[in-house]
Amino acid sequence: MKRPIKVKFKHHPSPPTGGCTKPFGLCIIIPIGTTDNVTQAEYDEGFGIAQCEVKSGKFHMVFERRAALDDGTVPIQDYWNLGEAVARDFGYKEIIIRPGNYHVDFSKYSEFGEALFDADIR
Repeated sequence: MKRPIKVKFKHHPSPPTGGCTKPFGLCIIIPIGTTDNVTQAEYDEGFGIAQCEVKSGKFHMVFERRAALDDGTVPIQDYWNLGEAVARDFGYKEIIIRPGNYHVDFSKYSEFGEALFDADIR
């Protein structure tokens, strides 16, 4: 069953982790939670909702805001631990998305797309 999570879809020019070199994607480690609510101030800061589920051992995200770069990929630059509370909401102890450039499929969700992320799920 899909659950909504709040994530940040854009990056600061120089985050403290030494970071993100792409204007979109999901490479900033931020507190996230299972919610379908984003305030206008949060939206202006780059937050949005993705409908998520664990599917065939991968983490599936259907985006409700632009996440893909112009080349149709979403970069994950570092291991992304979704946190204990989010993992628990999905019925697991831990969900960690692995780094990589992930292809976004726009065939079913033409506006923002969906992606399957390699993940360590326990």
